Amino acid sequence: MSGGIARGRLAEERKAWRKNHPHGWRPAITVKQILVGIQDLLDQPNPADPAQTDGYQLFIQEPTEYRRRVRQQAKQYPPLV
Repeated sequence: MSGGIARGRLAEERKAWRKNHPHGWRPAITVKQILVGIQDLLDQPNPADPAQTDGYQLFIQEPTEYRRRVRQQAKQYPPLV
């Protein structure tokens, strides 16, 4: 399907949604909910599904060292404000 056709169909769906929904289109999840979810994942990683094996091993075997390294990274790469 070409990009133009896909955009057209999405535009039609969006118009239908606005027409049928009393408040227009609204996202199912807010930016705040996304950020809180990310924070939760960083605070409590899922050990049953590790994305990084080294970090997982450290988290399981040496949680104090894991937290120290996380803090070190946070200091080394502060958010740009």
